[in-house]
Amino acid sequence: MTRRYSLVIEGDEAGYSAYVPELPTILVTGRSMEELTARASEAIQAYWQAVRGDWPAGGITREIELEVELPTGK
Repeated sequence: MTRRYSLVIEGDEAGYSAYVPELPTILVTGRSMEELTARASEAIQAYWQAVRGDWPAGGITREIELEVELPTGK
């Protein structure tokens, strides 16, 4: 099955970063657009393998909540 995802990309020829709005846990970086999109594709595939339960034996997936005190803007 093929599915299209959007990438929100920032950067310049020195390097790029991107995230996938539909899958907010995915953040990738790359030195070129080709490297960036290849890494995004790999990350999306790994995400769906983990969700489907095809994670390699011994792999652990956990979801936790953290309380973080943020600095006040004074």
